[in-house]
Amino acid sequence: MLREMLLRDFGKDLKISGGTGNSIEDPITLDPQSPHDASWTEMEVARCIYGRLGWHWRAIDRSRAGKIEKLSCEVRYAEGDEVVTEKRAFYFDVSSIGLNDQDVTPACGFNLGAGTGMGLPYQLGWFHFDQLTNSEETQAGMGVSAAYSAPSTKATVIIYNKGLASIESGNDDLLSSEFDSAVADILAVYPDAKKIADRHDSNLLFAAFDIGTAYSMVTLSAVGNHFFKVRATIDPSSEKYTFDCLWVSVNTILSMTKPRELH
Repeated sequence: MLREMLLRDFGKDLKISGGTGNSIEDPITLDPQSPHDASWTEMEVARCIYGRLGWHWRAIDRSRAGKIEKLSCEVRYAEGDEVVTEKRAFYFDVSSIGLNDQDVTPACGFNLGAGTGMGLPYQLGWFHFDQLTNSEETQAGMGVSAAYSAPSTKATVIIYNKGLASIESGNDDLLSSEFDSAVADILAVYPDAKKIADRHDSNLLFAAFDIGTAYSMVTLSAVGNHFFKVRATIDPSSEKYTFDCLWVSVNTILSMTKPRELH
């Protein structure tokens, strides 16, 4: 029943059967698949259910009792004028997954490919993975982009090198030139955008814009001989808790390039 609903409503044909996952007595059964794929399936189930409710969510723990794995999540949503933050859980029967007795399914992620030598996780803060686009297939040097989202928020991580032989974090001139191009691209698409913040640190350049009711930002760093660009937009930007979730997520991404936070 749940499998058919998720296929009908979200176009996701997940390898599941059994119950609703709302209790240990009524678990969702994970049909045979690898531990990594099982982890991905769990996250996709949570994403569909919480997404339908319009909730922010993030997985915070996996635990195991016999054949049942519990995926614990933190959720945030507005209820009238109040913001509710609470823990919820899904329960999965993992008996057909090739796990050792006490193991849980691993955190899931994916390789970016295109010669980047990098990977990204399915979850980044409150963001969750949507799709991967390989721009190398149409234009060499343009790299790959991974799209993520959360309620009211879209984000993209773009990793590329433009065919340059050396992109190092200490090359401030190269980074500044590339960042100026990124900002110019935004202004070309949104000529009415108003820049409201600008920051240049070592290996981290940042700018933010008001674009109508939206808040949009771009960052640029150098990682692994590649440009590492993050674009994120929240619309509307007026609700504080969604804005806070945006920044938690962006700083989670930036922690992969440097430990310092932006906000």
